[in-house]
Amino acid sequence: MLNQWLRSPRGKGGIGMTYTTVLSSRVGDIKGLLAAWNDWGKAHVLNESSAIGVAMSQTMLGGDRAGEVNASFQWESIDQAMVGVAALTESTQLAEMYQAHGVTPLRRSLAKVMAVRGTREGRYMSLAMFSGDPTDEATASDNADLMWDGLSEAANGYAINQIVAGGEFTGMYGVASWTDSLDGYMEAAQTTMTSSPIQQMMAGQNIKMGARSLSRIL
Repeated sequence: MLNQWLRSPRGKGGIGMTYTTVLSSRVGDIKGLLAAWNDWGKAHVLNESSAIGVAMSQTMLGGDRAGEVNASFQWESIDQAMVGVAALTESTQLAEMYQAHGVTPLRRSLAKVMAVRGTREGRYMSLAMFSGDPTDEATASDNADLMWDGLSEAANGYAINQIVAGGEFTGMYGVASWTDSLDGYMEAAQTTMTSSPIQQMMAGQNIKMGARSLSRIL
């Protein structure tokens, strides 16, 4: 599956303090794009850039963003991301692949990965946006442990990301969860979010939930 990372990041939960860029696009021929991606595109991206991982998903439910295909890239620093994104943008091969399969890029965003638990594997992904007080990595790690206690029964992995450059979402937190069953995950999420420890944590840090989207992993 395309969500499997191709190089091994470092740190707790299988990843160190890294950054993620996400390229969101509309795609006319998803099957054709995936065939080309698996044939040569994925290897080309990693060879032409210094990305330490790459994944692809499609938003199925999420307001006006439903249907968008999201390619996410993992980097060790913002500078590395800037150089890598520029190299990929200038790639003639990728431009030809986009044209052949009706890919229309819409937006690109950058997020700092604050904490990760579990793995980035599963059939589906839930992405929930939250506002809250600025936080440090230690607090984010504590929050992740607290949430993971309730979500680990239904989720394969969980990550807290702070949006560094993402339009109207800049400064917010994107919480991603990977699961093989969204029914089971949403039940666990409801129980976790309404628990006293989580409610106290959210109140203490002025955390409020915003939009949520549900995606399938391609």
